[in-house]
Amino acid sequence: MKNFLSLTLLLILSSLVLANESKVCQKCHPIIYEEYYESSHRKASTVNNPIHKAMWDKHPKGADGYSCAKCHSPSDKELMKTGLLKDNNIQKEEPISCVYCHTIKDVQEGTHSNKNITTNKNREFYTAEADKKGSAKAEYKTKTSWFGLVKESSNSPFHKIDYNNENYYSGNVCMGCHSHTNNEHSFDITMLDAMIDKNDKNTCVTCHMPQVSGTKVTLNETKTHAYHGIAGIYHMNKSMGQYIDFKIDKKTEGFSVNVINKSNHALFGQSFRQGVLKVEIDRTGKKISLEPFIFTRIMGKDAKEVMPWNANETLKDTLVYAKREVSFKESLKSGDRVTIILGVKRISKEAAAKLNIENNKEATRLRILKTESFEF
Repeated sequence: MKNFLSLTLLLILSSLVLANESKVCQKCHPIIYEEYYESSHRKASTVNNPIHKAMWDKHPKGADGYSCAKCHSPSDKELMKTGLLKDNNIQKEEPISCVYCHTIKDVQEGTHSNKNITTNKNREFYTAEADKKGSAKAEYKTKTSWFGLVKESSNSPFHKIDYNNENYYSGNVCMGCHSHTNNEHSFDITMLDAMIDKNDKNTCVTCHMPQVSGTKVTLNETKTHAYHGIAGIYHMNKSMGQYIDFKIDKKTEGFSVNVINKSNHALFGQSFRQGVLKVEIDRTGKKISLEPFIFTRIMGKDAKEVMPWNANETLKDTLVYAKREVSFKESLKSGDRVTIILGVKRISKEAAAKLNIENNKEATRLRILKTESFEF
């Protein structure tokens, strides 16, 4: 009977793993799973991401089928083999699963785009923990004391943990998908190119997966864990403000605002992404709102704006690389209070109209990254 129950439990667990790998992780990592479930990774598929769906609907279809799978749905193994996109449970629940990200061994650099090299090892995962780097691969261990009355356990009873993959410390584990994507004209449509150097202060992980309150695992409680909701355009928008500085230069006529980028990549470079700089002047109780400045990159071909997959040139580039100076004609007066607001839209209203999703207000909503005021 005992063997029968054990076999039944094993079969149930096995079927659950096949149906939803990440759901299994929830038992010991409930906080992390809750964050993951609302993240851009869980929402990467055409089923969960209306912008990506609209882009794919208009994208030319080739013999290979769904060509975005390796980054948008790598956990759908059938799709990866056939190229046939289906509205299935994996697309809904874990197009990029916990298991997939934690089994990336290395990143192979490529001309068109990079490629993730995974271990395919069962229940053996990579992670980063500074005080355990350089240690042996962690396996489940138990220790008894006081004549067997006290039993202590360490590490996970469900999987092995490897703390020694440098890519998880540098942040380069993200660069299989978040480096560059060149179209058939060898034109980069994502503009991140952020392979991290060992001397870099900021990485993908420090910026987008900061330490936040809450235990990372129930078996051994910790005060903090790496945020798996992916801070940025979807969540914790204002936490990105710490990587952006503002500087105002008052001039004889007008003034300028310098937006200083302390991250490893250009701001707002992804296709149809739009940064918005708003400036408001409070002058003796009267609010003066200046014309917003738009940060964007418009892609084209033959001097005309086209969809990203057809582009071979840049028609306009106002992105923030290391720094971008924006000039305003309004002259500042003594007593003025100037408020600078920097925000980002997942997609511009103009692009939303081209993709027939102009009624999706969430897609075009302005998300505030940083607000700062200056007195004159």
